[in-house]
Parts: sequence; structure tokens; C-alpha cells
Amino acid sequence: MTSDMTTATAPSPISLMPHQQQIHDFLVDHPFAGAWLGVGAGKTLTTLGVLQTIRPMGHILVIAPVAIARSTWIDEIEKWGFPIRTKSLIVDENDRKLSKDKRLQRFQEVFTDSPTMYFINQELLTQPPQREKLITPAAAGPAGSPEAAEVLDLVRARGPLGRDELIDEYRALVAGNANNRVPAKDKIRAWIQELLKSALVTWEAYDCRTCSGAGCARCRFGLVDQMPVQNIKGQNTITWPFQTVIIDESQGFKSHDSQRFLALAMVRPAMSRLIELTGTPSPNGLHDLWSQVYLLDQGQTLGQNITAFRDRWFTPKMVPGTTTPAKWIPTANAEAEIHQAISHLVMSAQNTSLQLPALTIQDVNVTLPPDLLQAYKDFKRDLVLDIVQSYTDDDGKLTHSVESIVAANQAVLTSKLMQFASGTLYTADPDDPATKGRYEVIHDKKIEMTEYLVRNNGGEPLLIAYHFKSDKEQLLTRLRKAGIDAQAFDGSRDMVRRWNAKQIPVMLLHPAAAGHGLNLQHGGSTMIWYTLPFSLEHYLQTNGRLFRTGQTKPVTIHRLIAKGTQDERMPSVLAGKQQVQDDLIQAVSGDFNAEQALLAALEEEIREDLNDLGPPSGSDLHSVNDGSAGIPRPGRHHRARPEPITVIVFAPAPFARDGDEITGTEKQMLDELHLRKIVGPWGRSRSR
Repeated sequence: MTSDMTTATAPSPISLMPHQQQIHDFLVDHPFAGAWLGVGAGKTLTTLGVLQTIRPMGHILVIAPVAIARSTWIDEIEKWGFPIRTKSLIVDENDRKLSKDKRLQRFQEVFTDSPTMYFINQELLTQPPQREKLITPAAAGPAGSPEAAEVLDLVRARGPLGRDELIDEYRALVAGNANNRVPAKDKIRAWIQELLKSALVTWEAYDCRTCSGAGCARCRFGLVDQMPVQNIKGQNTITWPFQTVIIDESQGFKSHDSQRFLALAMVRPAMSRLIELTGTPSPNGLHDLWSQVYLLDQGQTLGQNITAFRDRWFTPKMVPGTTTPAKWIPTANAEAEIHQAISHLVMSAQNTSLQLPALTIQDVNVTLPPDLLQAYKDFKRDLVLDIVQSYTDDDGKLTHSVESIVAANQAVLTSKLMQFASGTLYTADPDDPATKGRYEVIHDKKIEMTEYLVRNNGGEPLLIAYHFKSDKEQLLTRLRKAGIDAQAFDGSRDMVRRWNAKQIPVMLLHPAAAGHGLNLQHGGSTMIWYTLPFSLEHYLQTNGRLFRTGQTKPVTIHRLIAKGTQDERMPSVLAGKQQVQDDLIQAVSGDFNAEQALLAALEEEIREDLNDLGPPSGSDLHSVNDGSAGIPRPGRHHRARPEPITVIVFAPAPFARDGDEITGTEKQMLDELHLRKIVGPWGRSRSR
């Protein structure tokens, strides 16, 4: 992820919505500030707008989760054509994780690069001291081969050495004798292995030879750890080259005694601007705020240390029988007083009234690793994908086998590509009932982004709309493992009641279970589409569970889009169907012939798509009840007779027919789908 986007012309001005402009102005006017607002407020784009306005000098460092650094920031920069050089300290140009040596090299290049926006994740800011493995002389005795004996003599003469050090020194020693040929490194490794097997040397971990484990640039490999230190007026001072720092997901610095917070606090005086972005600044309570605010004002508002903060706004709850606090309880007025105290530093829901739009639909890009994306493209082209499976055989041995996933036709391929983009692939054998529902996990990038969105939803309940049962199982497993109480909707009235009472933090919902009359608007206002459906009715009806009469908050709908996959076509598929419905609505104007012509065109389009690409009996589009109810199951690959089709037409009165309905919320969601082209249910596009 390195690019040099210097252009001759200035970029187009960013078009900000009113609430984004409000955030922009606050961040421009306050060099050290936070935008503690929920996901969907447009914080990334707004922050880029701030940078475009102030045009800061020198390097910019963005500290963000890996998925966000790889996707959201770079996507927005490319979308708006920012003439800014970007460089990752996490991955290389092919989006592959940097090796330690390459990362350390990039750390040093910071001091010679032209002004650049760098990206790094929190975990790489600082790292604990690493012990190093050293080869040390052990038992006395001769080595087996003459070459191994020479290596042993060098170890005994030099003392403990790292393996690579020993290899380099031995090669240098041999090179000093013009009569000898320098041996290859592999040969020297073999001689070292010979010494280890003979117990003449050991290869064990030791504390750093420079600092004895206290921590120095030789044994700590984080960004702050590797910055040069200068002695200024008798005090060691870190040289920090990033004048502007942006922390995306600043709650990662909530712990006052974490190494990452201490490292950033140490270089904070060298910054001229710091922006904090988060949707959940205090996931565990008000106690989480002190360190984040300290980074903004170095202790001026909430106290110079955590003790001052606690003494002012908290009372300790002691461990029974001890004087050790088990937790810190906020005083009665603590929340209001703290948010008022930091209002000059932070824009948050507690101290700011933002005029958010009633409905925000946001496409969230997910980046797949290059090798996976290439496999996806190969599968799309060849209709065959080989998957390596690991299992334990009858003898208890770990065995590997290669299984080929074959898409018998275009409809099966469409289903498989949807599965691939979402992270799993069904591998059931149609001829073996015992394999029913079997699938392989391909990647976890969508789940990773989902967890990020959940954690940044301000602690509010959230709906996740899924398509495949495998997605549901993987989501429940991952979120629960992360300590998030995720539950799958079972259709019961009790679960609807608990959701609306905000007793379910995350609820997974299949679109087929989100029909008319399901009122979920009282329980939350945020939803994630894990996999977008082909059905416009399912899409609108599911969105309408939150965006409907009785909803008291702005609704945000996130649509996860795996870049370079079929996901990217889905918004256009839905938009094309919306255009068909728009045309039908406009046609119902008393012109009976025009109305009938459009209805016929829509019916013909659906019929053609079903004939050409409709799921045959070999398809495995899995529904909420594990792929059996009403959905073709794997079997013989022949074209099935299409089921009768019900075309739902949203038409305003007085032309609405029995059973047809359009509500204000559905009309607004239709308006959100603003692309103007006709696309069939499986994505075939044609001009009108």
C-alpha cells in the first residue's frame, strides 16, 4: 500500500453533508481534538477534508486497525483524488504483511521520504523487549567435520552469537583467506546443526546483550522504539518525525498503563496536531476517558495523572477484606461534569447536537489478500477451485487432501462467488447426505470488519443481515469469542420484545425472516448487510425493520462490499430493480397501455433471467433453515422449471391494487438507490 499521487491539478473540493461540515469546522479550529461519534457519521472523509483545508507540514501518521488502514482510508483518498503520497508500515505494495526487516527499513526511510501519510496499527507502535536466540559453547570435545570444527572454534573465541551473526562472521573469516572459497549460508547452517546434534553448542534465548532486557532499539521493534534518541540539554529526547497524528479507534488507548499509551504520550510534545476518532470512547465506563483526553491536552483538563482523575470523579469499591480497589465507581454527577469539562476538546453525542440525515446507507469496502482475490478470479474464469482440507485419519495422523469445488453452470457459480466474497464455501457432495451443510472457511475479512463496526457502534444494539447459514455460524462464533453477546433471531415474540428492550447487543437476522409487520425500530438504529440479497423486496423489507414509523434516531445501514468481487455489482443490481419500479410508478398515470407495456417488460426481464441464470436444482443458495426450505438443493445439474413469480409493485394511491403498498420509509429507501440502469436479478445489464 504505497502510492505517490502527485497531480498537476488541485483535487475537487470534498462535498460534506451539514453534520460533516460541523465536525470539520470543529477539528480545523482545534489542533488537538476528538470526534467521538458513531460509525456512519463520515469521520474519515471529514478528517481528510480537514487535512485538505489546513494542509499540514511534514509527515502524517494514521494509527488505525489493519482492515481500516487497508480499506477505508485508502479508498476515500482514491475516490476523491487527493494528491497525497501514502505509505503503509503494515503491508507492502501487494498488500502482503511486511517482514520485520522490511518494516524496520521503512521506519528508517521516514527520515528521508518526502512528506507522506503513513499508516500503522496500534500493535506496531511499541513492542515488548524480545529475547534473542544465541549460539553458545557447551560441552568440550572435537567436532565431527573440519568445517564444523572451524565454526566451533569461532564460537568459542567470540562467545554467544546469533545464528545469522555467526554465519556472517564465519563467511568474513573465510573471505579473509584468499585461498579459500566462501561457503554458502546453507552449508554453514548444516555445520551449526551438526554442532547442535553433538551438544557442542546450545541455541537458547537470552535477554538483550545491550540492555539486559530493559528495552532498547536492538530488542524492541515498534515505531516509537526505533526512533533515534538525542541528548538535548542532558536529557534523552526521541526524534519524532510525525507532526500530525490521527488515531482511528482511539479507545485502543483507554488503558492508562498500557505500553502503547505510554509510548504515544512520550512523543506527544513533538506533535502539532492530533485528531482522535472513535464511536465508543468508553466501552468499559468513564474510567476509560482519562488517557485519551491526556493525549489531547497532556493532563490539563482531567488531571496530570490517573490518581487525580479518580480522586475528583470516582469512589473506590474495595476487594472485601482489603484496601485494594476492585473497581472505580463514578460519582453521581461525574458523567455530566466530565463531558462538559472536555467539550472544548471533544465533539461527542453527549455534548453536541448533530443534524444527522434520517437514513444513511454506507458501503464499507473490505479488502481481500491478493492471493485470495486471484483465486476468486480464477474460480470465476475456470468454474473450478481447489481447496486444501486437513483432517485426522483413523490412525490419528494429520492428513491433507485437495478437494475441487466445481460450479456446474453460471447460476451455481453466482452462488459460489457470493459465498467466497462472504468468507465460506459449501463443499457438500450431492451424492453423500452425510456431507450436508459442510463448508470451508476461506477468509475472515468480512467478519473482521463486522467486529470493528460492532465495537464502534457506541454500545448501541445492532442488527446483522446474513444470507448463508455458514455466515451465521461463523459470525456467532467470532463475536461470542470476542466477548460480544450475539444472538440469532428465532422468530419468537419474546426475542422481538427483548430486542426492543435493548437486551440483545447484536442480533443476526435472515432477510426471509424480516417480513411485513416485524417491528424492531425501538431496539436499535444500525444494521449491517453482511451479504446483499438479489431480492429488492427482501432488501427494502429488512431495512424497513429499523427505518419505520416509531424510530427516534437516525438510521445507519452498512453494506459490506468485498472489493474486486461480485459484491461490487450488488448495489447496481438493487438500483436497477428500483429503477424498474420507479418507471412502473410513473407509468400508472391513467395511460393503461404504457402501464401494461412496462409491466410486460419487467415480467419478460425476470423470465429471461430465470431461464438464463436462474438457480437450477444444482444450486446451493442456502436459506435460513440450512438451505432446504424453498431453495434448490445440490443434485443433478439440469434446469429446473421456474416457480410462479409474484411481482410486487410499490404504487401510490389511488392506483394501488389489493395487497400493494408503498410507505414513506420505503419510498425514501427507493430514492437512496439512485443509480439509473436496468439490471436483472442475477446482474445481467442492458440499456433501456
